[in-house]
Amino acid sequence: MHPDVDRLMALLPPGPEDGERVDWPVVERDLGCQLPVDFRDLISVYGVGTIDECLMVLPPVSGRHESGIASVGQMTPTPEKAAWLKHTKSDYPLWPEPGALLCGLRLADGNGDLWGAVYWRTTGSVPERWPVVLWERHHPFIEFDLSMTGLLVKWLTESPDLDIDRRHLFGAPHSRFIHWRVEREMRERDLDPWEYLETLQIEALEALEAGR
Repeated sequence: MHPDVDRLMALLPPGPEDGERVDWPVVERDLGCQLPVDFRDLISVYGVGTIDECLMVLPPVSGRHESGIASVGQMTPTPEKAAWLKHTKSDYPLWPEPGALLCGLRLADGNGDLWGAVYWRTTGSVPERWPVVLWERHHPFIEFDLSMTGLLVKWLTESPDLDIDRRHLFGAPHSRFIHWRVEREMRERDLDPWEYLETLQIEALEALEAGR
């Protein structure tokens, strides 16, 4: 197990039935590249799903996925789907050019619309050496010398010390990962999988007001 995934599990325990069985040689042949070991372990332990209703772990496929969550291939900027990247005036090349951005995580706003994404900058032939790049709407790109799972660990540990409008996640021990099948089953039973967020948001706003 990748050490960053071990650290993540200590902060954000996966559910008892989480994880995906993936034929990685087939997936990576379809995508056209290998994926970093930490991401493969992340998928194996947690699977495809969402953290705190705003951060989605993408299906590692090139096309549509039964979860309805946009896949790695669908979220990766290519010559056929690059309008937003050009709008940001980014000089990153488009997939599958060397150094192009390959997407692994998707950020959503309160309405479920695209707010940002986390990419690998695919420099060199060793995926474990790829830096990760964060893009958020209305913000410049930020590059981290971390694995994608390492960035999740950073957010989970640092978020509680940030104002609510600067958080990507609520942070440990409050954040939850919900597998897409669990979310679907809860909604079919008319249960809100993200009901816990309302209490956390109220508490965070009250703490903000008390600190002023």
